[in-house]
Amino acid sequence: MTTFFKHINILLPALILSLHLHAQNPSARYEIDAKRIGVPTSDKDALPRSREFIRLDSTYYVGYYYEGMFKYDRAADYLGYRNCIQPLKKALLLYERDFRSYLVNLTSIFTSDPKIADFQQICNALYDSYSNVEQADSAMWILEKVHSWNLPYDFMEYHIKTAWTIHRNRYYLHKYAFLKNSVLENEDLALSHLYIAKAEGNTNANFYLAIIYNYLQNIDSTEYYYNYLLASGGISYNNYAHYKNTLGQFAEAINNFEREKFSFDKRLIESYYFLPTLYINSGNSLEGIRETNEIIAQNGSTPGFGWYNIALARSYLYNGQLDSCEKAITKAAQFKELHLGTTLGQAQYDFAVNVVKMMLVNQKIERIKFFNTGWWYSIPNLLAISELMGERFLLRFAIVNQFVNNPERQNVVYSLFSSENVIGFDEIWNMIKDISPAYFTNLYQQKMEEEKRPNIRRYMQLFYGNFLYKDGRVKESTTTLEDILYNTLLDTAHEKLFLARLSETLAKDYDDAGEKEKYNTMLAFYFKEFPQLLPFSGFKIKVKLSKSGLDNNETSQVEKELKNCNINWISEGDAPLILARINFEKKKDKYEVDYSVEDNNGRTLIPANKIFFKYAKGVGKELALRLFGVGGPLEFEGD
Repeated sequence: MTTFFKHINILLPALILSLHLHAQNPSARYEIDAKRIGVPTSDKDALPRSREFIRLDSTYYVGYYYEGMFKYDRAADYLGYRNCIQPLKKALLLYERDFRSYLVNLTSIFTSDPKIADFQQICNALYDSYSNVEQADSAMWILEKVHSWNLPYDFMEYHIKTAWTIHRNRYYLHKYAFLKNSVLENEDLALSHLYIAKAEGNTNANFYLAIIYNYLQNIDSTEYYYNYLLASGGISYNNYAHYKNTLGQFAEAINNFEREKFSFDKRLIESYYFLPTLYINSGNSLEGIRETNEIIAQNGSTPGFGWYNIALARSYLYNGQLDSCEKAITKAAQFKELHLGTTLGQAQYDFAVNVVKMMLVNQKIERIKFFNTGWWYSIPNLLAISELMGERFLLRFAIVNQFVNNPERQNVVYSLFSSENVIGFDEIWNMIKDISPAYFTNLYQQKMEEEKRPNIRRYMQLFYGNFLYKDGRVKESTTTLEDILYNTLLDTAHEKLFLARLSETLAKDYDDAGEKEKYNTMLAFYFKEFPQLLPFSGFKIKVKLSKSGLDNNETSQVEKELKNCNINWISEGDAPLILARINFEKKKDKYEVDYSVEDNNGRTLIPANKIFFKYAKGVGKELALRLFGVGGPLEFEGD
């Protein structure tokens, strides 16, 4: 009896499989094939057709293929792509069961059989869906499965997609079985796949070789492959812009990012994320605000929305509009971003959000101090600062954890202007400046001496000089930074943020050394290059106020509030660094204040502008920010 049941247990699965294989309904399949003619998977009727096809024959791949492709064509978020996977995977397994031998015996991809096109669509859509929901191991599973069939044609570009999947997930060490034990080992593995693809005659490998070598900052190899792509017409303006940015050729980087802006797709357009940082570096944060607001309004909450809001928040931050910055970065933090067709992933996204949040908290603390010179004996101000300091502590803790667990920090973050860096050089400085001055002084001295990119060496030198100051070595800091100021040819149109940070630290050096004339010169230079940073710097710049027009209780309240801000207001006879002009008028039920700022030679620093208001409270503080070039609405509602 035992032997009988043993044989039954062995034969029963085979019998069931045999019955299943012979359960195919040729007439139903013929009907399905006939009904699908003229109804592509992208058609609005494709989904009801898929249900009909499954009802006619649930063992035939076509119904699941139609369902999966219909959902894939309309997917634009995490849930959309996740919902594609189950029907596409079932379609693939059913297809494999029925047609694998047919595929293996083909000698050419060029055939009129629509089943070949179906197969290619299923595999590519399934790979994309797995990649888009960050299931890299499953994406590799589909690549390995198709590759194991040894088909006579490599329609999935196995080696190229494998290299891309490895490169995209290179920093997830010990998470996926297909990865090695270090980032560099993973990049070597990706390169080996690309060289195999190239040896097999696939010239698309050159495109990805350029990307990876740029990431590795192998300048000679990157230049070689980009020259090939330029000659062959296979260039991506976006990737080429990253290369130029890596070299510190900022004008060319902006030009190439601008050319890529119009490649509209239902995914992140990287130009709209990276261009605002270049605008900020050029002292033109308002352009970043304008462009990111435009793309957000145009695309809505599709993939890229979160990245665009980070870029928008950053632009508002450097323009001094902290409330608008907070709204944008909150949207980014709450949005479930989908990282389609990009090497930028969730870890980088979360990192960028937290860095902007930390800088926002720092500037909110400094804004309280700027608005009230007596903040240190104001209980509401002290309570607000205390609360913000607690928030900053938590953000720093989160950032340090992300930072410590980031195996790329040496090659991506510390190196500055890496092609895979999602934060600007100034954000890097603000993130690491209080961690370990002694360590980073040595690190950036070494990087300054070893840097092979001529235009980036001065950034390493700036960091070195800044850390010398933080380490208490003021004279060495002054010597290092003066060397940049007097001996380096800068791109002054695109490096205003660099010049501002240079003058900021030199001002501290000169102040500590008691060199007041040089100190004031640096503050004037600071204001000229990037005035929006000064209210959050702790410096008190010498300003002469020239007031005209209406004089009543409302305007006096505005003036009083303005003069309580952390500005060194000077009287007649003193030599100002800048001259601020304000004029009040009454317009029906509103007041109008016109303002502008000049240097002591009469050259315009802040062009003439105006604010309308009904109630005076808060206007003086807002006006103080506007005198430093901070933007805002034409009509101020008041506190």
